[in-house]
Amino acid sequence: MKVRFTRTIIFCAVIFVIASQVGLAMRINKDLENMAQAERDFSATAVKEGFRDSFIKFFADDGIGFGPNGPERTKGVLSKTPPPAGPRTVVFRWQPYFCDMSHGGDLGYSTGPVIYEDVSGSNRPARHGMYFSVWQKQPDESWKVAIDIGTSTPQAVAPQDVNYEVAKNPDGIGRAETKKLGRGNFDGLDADFSAEIAGSDVISAYNSRLSEEFRLHRNGLMPIVTRDELQKYLNGVKGQLAFKQMGGKIADLNDLAFTYGSFHFDKNEKPAGYYVHVWRRNKAGQWKLVADIFNELPAKQ
Repeated sequence: MKVRFTRTIIFCAVIFVIASQVGLAMRINKDLENMAQAERDFSATAVKEGFRDSFIKFFADDGIGFGPNGPERTKGVLSKTPPPAGPRTVVFRWQPYFCDMSHGGDLGYSTGPVIYEDVSGSNRPARHGMYFSVWQKQPDESWKVAIDIGTSTPQAVAPQDVNYEVAKNPDGIGRAETKKLGRGNFDGLDADFSAEIAGSDVISAYNSRLSEEFRLHRNGLMPIVTRDELQKYLNGVKGQLAFKQMGGKIADLNDLAFTYGSFHFDKNEKPAGYYVHVWRRNKAGQWKLVADIFNELPAKQ
């Protein structure tokens, strides 16, 4: 009887653990789907109401976008900008294609294809790109954009009715292990990355910092998501790259974070452009780069 009772306790404990993990996964999936739906709603609002009003509605009060002079609090800037007069000449819409979420369900990111369509009657061909947005859950459970950056692509990356894929994070830390985590070197991530580039080379540094699952977005290129594509791209990078971090945020469980700032070449104080980095903790608790998005400034003529 005692043996049977002990086995019953063990069985119940196992079932409890499994049920807890399943419940957690369902909650995270719900958070991720809510974030993705917010992204779809954002796009639909942009089509209906235009750029200004939709961005004011979906950006957090401290949400960052990138204007002509670099990072700015988008909602505040647009709120002070009068609504555009006259009919729109371009309508743009987008769709989530690849998403990820922190274990705590409070910080996630979404990226996917954007299409810019001419509605002025001049029959200009559509332009394509990729948006990249980090979203943060608000105290009222709504999702707002924490930072947003976009790049152009030579063609459509995916159709607008695509279903999104969830990041697999093959080397990502499990939720149970996040209890041991602090911020780590979050505040110095981009400085450390720059130092590694300076101490070795850009290819070695990227290979060291990148997660097993990653993506790089660059203007005029399709997304870079394999090591072979990465090697080919980095072989063409000229000059010593460095990052100057301006800000960022970290998830409640310290497992997912983003940083942003300016990037520079050859110690030039003038930025070559602006970047967003998304970092995720690996199984060893190290911060690894899962997304590296550049928005280059136009070359001076």
